[in-house]
Amino acid sequence: MQLQAYLAEQLVYVDEAGVDDTEDYAYGWCAQAERFEALKLGHRTQRISMIAAWCHRQVVAPMTFTGYCDTALVETWVQQCLVGQLTPGQVVVMDNASFHKSTLIRELIEQAGCTLLFLPPYSPDLNKIEKFWARLKHYLRKTGKQFQNLWDAVDNAFRQLS
Repeated sequence: MQLQAYLAEQLVYVDEAGVDDTEDYAYGWCAQAERFEALKLGHRTQRISMIAAWCHRQVVAPMTFTGYCDTALVETWVQQCLVGQLTPGQVVVMDNASFHKSTLIRELIEQAGCTLLFLPPYSPDLNKIEKFWARLKHYLRKTGKQFQNLWDAVDNAFRQLS
């Protein structure tokens, strides 16, 4: 991995995350020697997925959508949201998800004067945006019930944490 060869300002970490309207803490308090149990629905609920970049301690080009990520969505996001935020000489860092490996994604990033670099398999610890996603999900667990719907909660979380 060549990440240490670049300045922090040059690195642009990209990743996706998702939340649903059943986000809750997976732990809690109960009497000693008793098992903590939390109710979970047995069916799928509303899910919001997010894609964004992390560059020099800030979120760049965040986008939310329903459903799951695929190549066409990432290509559209790179073309319409990310490329305009890049500075020539930056390095866009992505994990090895198959939908990141499109030729168009590489071409768009290189046309912006940047380099595309893939992380080694199974190494989310190297992707700096993962800490932002963890903070965002923690914030949603704490405050999400205050909002009428999940979209408002996610929008508020981005505003508060970005």
